[in-house]
Amino acid sequence: MPEGHSLELAARRLAPVVGQPVLAGPLAGATLEAVEARGKHLLIHGDRGRSLDVHLGMHGRVRLAAPGRGRGRTVLRTPAADVAITGTLRVREQRRERAAPRLGPDLLHGRFPAAEYLRRMRLVDRAVAEALLDQRAVAGIGNIVRCEALWERAVDPFAPAPALPDRRLLELAVTARRLLRDGVAAGGPLAARVHRRAGRPCPRCRTPIASRAVGEPRRRLYWCPGCQRLR
Repeated sequence: MPEGHSLELAARRLAPVVGQPVLAGPLAGATLEAVEARGKHLLIHGDRGRSLDVHLGMHGRVRLAAPGRGRGRTVLRTPAADVAITGTLRVREQRRERAAPRLGPDLLHGRFPAAEYLRRMRLVDRAVAEALLDQRAVAGIGNIVRCEALWERAVDPFAPAPALPDRRLLELAVTARRLLRDGVAAGGPLAARVHRRAGRPCPRCRTPIASRAVGEPRRRLYWCPGCQRLR
């Protein structure tokens, strides 16, 4: 599952087309006013309240190409460059105020609404490892950040989310936010100490890292059975 920082980097790459008229493709006839990342969604805003909501899914890509040279599932053509969108889960044109309406608090942007985050996490009656990937509870966390935040805070990934104290849930959000911001600053790479390290010793307690597919849809979780136990 992609991480929210990759959407932020994609939004920044599209800066050259902001202020440009769309000559063909979705939003044709509009002038592009802004591009923003919101959780796992890339929102391309035109004037007159029109927006394009792009959900990249697992394999989606957004690239700039020379005018007239863009190729992909969806292409927005502007005088400055073409925006080529490939491999996406969904591309939908809609009114700006309706873009990505069901998302929880976004970890990367603005002041984080702690009370709303806690309220939404308490509504997810599943293990905390699954709750962190529920974009309706908190937006922007993918599998790497989930695994790393749970490990860094020594939280049992199978503990029910509603059973964790507020302090522990907030620590996870703070850590995930930092990891995503570090990924933006690094231009993409995310530091990983347990993700994809099954069988290797835990950097903290030397217990072999465990791995299991959990949740629906299935995502592979990596954790330390030694220091990530419910206390």
